[in-house]
Amino acid sequence: MSLAFTSRVAAGAACLLAIVACSAAPQEVPDDLVGENPQRSTKPPAKNNDTSETKEADASVPDTQQATTCKTVAPNNRCGLDPQCGCAANETCEVTNESTGATSCLTAGGATLGRPCTQTGDCLAGLTCEYGACRPYCTTPRSKCGTAGTGLCVEIMDGNSKPVTNKNVCTLNCDPRMPAGVCGTNACHWFADYYKPAKVSDCNFGGTTKAYDVKCESTSDCVPGTACITWSKSRDGKECQQWCRIGQAPSDCPAGFTCKDYYGADAPVISGVKEGLCQD
Repeated sequence: MSLAFTSRVAAGAACLLAIVACSAAPQEVPDDLVGENPQRSTKPPAKNNDTSETKEADASVPDTQQATTCKTVAPNNRCGLDPQCGCAANETCEVTNESTGATSCLTAGGATLGRPCTQTGDCLAGLTCEYGACRPYCTTPRSKCGTAGTGLCVEIMDGNSKPVTNKNVCTLNCDPRMPAGVCGTNACHWFADYYKPAKVSDCNFGGTTKAYDVKCESTSDCVPGTACITWSKSRDGKECQQWCRIGQAPSDCPAGFTCKDYYGADAPVISGVKEGLCQD
């Protein structure tokens, strides 16, 4: 056997050992919503004490799949949620066991931040589907999320109103009056006091009850652009009312209605304009 051939064999073995050593990812175990109707269907789907101004969600997603050190989450340490890591480029690390908080890598879809979804597989890689909208995971509940277009980090609650392990997600900045820009066909709900002291907007499921129609139980019953509130003039106690901009001419409200400052200091302010509800 020639000396040159022997050298090539030795060099190849060394390279193979180096590849194996570098491919073993470290597995660190990390340290480990008060509104009208606190229920999971009414979105948290954020701790932002700067509560007045909301901004449109950014449809882009940070490239967190390339984290240099993947901080996986217990109990199974399959992948990382915030930042996303440990999965293929077209996958999302998702909590797939709500009893234990265990994670799995799921194939991603094409829906961007804030867009409607029915499952995580509908959303872009790195986004999860909660409250009917694509959104990122986050780490510390009631702290401010860092992704553009998001608000507060909130817990996802189980059927017993207990936080699901590892399942914390960001709320989405949107306009309750004109939700389509961020939320698509979904509604934009306003949480004036659910997350005190933060005031939060978020994309969430919309309902079918029209403004000033029959009784509603929560904003999730109302069509997008309206909110379910307690109203003394309603024979049923609550009704869906249309969002509007206070002091605008012409008025956003239908004939016979005036845009009233229903929420006061807790009202949303969009692009410098305070919003209220159309009331008679």
